Amino acid sequence: MLRIEYNDPDLTQRDRPTNWGEGIYLYKGHPFTGIEIYYYPNTNQLSAEYEYKDGIFDGRQVRYWQNGNIMEEYFQKYDYYINSFKRWNEQGVLISHQENDQFGNWVKTIL
Repeated sequence: MLRIEYNDPDLTQRDRPTNWGEGIYLYKGHPFTGIEIYYYPNTNQLSAEYEYKDGIFDGRQVRYWQNGNIMEEYFQKYDYYINSFKRWNEQGVLISHQENDQFGNWVKTIL
């Protein structure tokens, strides 16, 4: 899967809003399918990875603590969370876990 940095000049956002109020992301003028990556300033340490399909958030979204541990992981479609949404503290201990259905409706809190 294509991985590009957030500041790649070929990654743009189409201004025309969609049904959920945001434009779609384009890479070299075409709807972007791949992973947008962010790094902590002046380091090679990943701070986030966001997955897109056809220009919209679709798939696994991850943020990292500066020590490399996962901060949060969730699955997104458009502007809502689907399946699980988990958070960890900086030491890597799971502190929150929520489940949602495929439409973003809360199902249950596990932790």
